[in-house]
Amino acid sequence: MKLVFISGPLNGQKFKMDTPGTIGRDPSNDIVIPDPAVSLVHCQIYFEGGHPYIKDLGSTNGTILNGARIISSELRDGDGLVIGTAKARVEVPESSIQTGTVNVMPTIRDEEEVEAPPTVVVRPKKRELSGNIFGTVTYFLKRKIADGGMGSVYEAEQFGAEGFIKKVAIKTILPTYVQKSQFVSAFIGEAKLVANLVHQNIVQIHHLGRHEDGYYIAMEYIDGINLTDFMARHKKLRRSVPVEIATFIVSRICRGLEYAHNKKDEHGRPLNLVHRDVSPNNIMITREGEVKLTDFGVAKAAQYMEDDEEYLVGSVEYMSPEQAECRSVDGRSDIFSLGLVYYELLTGVRVFLCKDDGELEATLERVKKADIPDPLSFRPELPESAVKNLMKCLRRDADDRFQSARELANALEYDMYSKGYGPTIVTLAEYVEKLDAALHLRS
Repeated sequence: MKLVFISGPLNGQKFKMDTPGTIGRDPSNDIVIPDPAVSLVHCQIYFEGGHPYIKDLGSTNGTILNGARIISSELRDGDGLVIGTAKARVEVPESSIQTGTVNVMPTIRDEEEVEAPPTVVVRPKKRELSGNIFGTVTYFLKRKIADGGMGSVYEAEQFGAEGFIKKVAIKTILPTYVQKSQFVSAFIGEAKLVANLVHQNIVQIHHLGRHEDGYYIAMEYIDGINLTDFMARHKKLRRSVPVEIATFIVSRICRGLEYAHNKKDEHGRPLNLVHRDVSPNNIMITREGEVKLTDFGVAKAAQYMEDDEEYLVGSVEYMSPEQAECRSVDGRSDIFSLGLVYYELLTGVRVFLCKDDGELEATLERVKKADIPDPLSFRPELPESAVKNLMKCLRRDADDRFQSARELANALEYDMYSKGYGPTIVTLAEYVEKLDAALHLRS
């Protein structure tokens, strides 16, 4: 099929669409419409049974087909499409249009006996939902939870029909960054990447929306603390994190990374997703003892994000050497970052501590060299098996590390459970509760 633009920014241009593709304002789309009325990722062309279809992707101004706003619809030859201020005509070749058939009844002569047709009972069809469903989602912001690099996170309530209320977290992009396309692309890229990552150790994304000139992501609300707070509480109490608790936390993040690293798109192609910012701030512990990885804001997948190896992204203190050198990264980079988190949990020491921006360049050089102090010099009683797994995560050469998150998770779980029992989410939940109680008594 073809889209022939007859007005707007692409007037006179023709686009042949034989495979699925997206249309929008962002340069990552297959058809880019430089129009403020067009959303960054506005709609998608896809095919079913050889027939072309169009699907709106939650655009602000809607996708208009033959004068009507649609969510999803089949495209036919001659259809009129409006996206923002751009108008296009749909051209579908004859070969892709199914040819109808005509049933001809045989002629019956007068002398022939004709049997009466059987009685047919027609039952009413059940009403089923089809087509487009439009609705509104309302959020009420209750309080600010935290400020991040690109925006803020709020506790909010989502309202629905008949008194439906659901607690969610709303992540916003700061107004100062709205006009910077690379930040907006990263923000929207996070929502696109994580929307279909459904795993107990990954924070779930519910909705990407637009409010006035900004964007927001509605996500799973985590009633708990991040790993930075978790470790800070131990320092206040002058305690070390128990080895089995530290190992359990890291093993759960491993399982989340294993899922993300192996995720494929709807066509079965690997997404090649790398988080690139595994750090204590991005690891949450719920009151129920679940451990979850969040903030895929600098994550990268080949299909969605522009090639940006020349840019330094992520938390410098938890980078891998290849990331610090702005080289191409894969899942083994996340393993190094998680190893630094594991090291800090076990020893209380941040290996690549960077106190301020003045130390940034020196810290990067230390990361590139990857000289890791012996953890036993900080905590001599650490088990040999834990130290062995830890140091294998932190090898400078990625080929010398664990080669997958699954391999690391299996090693950690063997270390925890080979004796027949070990920590669970209940163990972790009870431990955090006791930690809070000890802090309360001290205060």
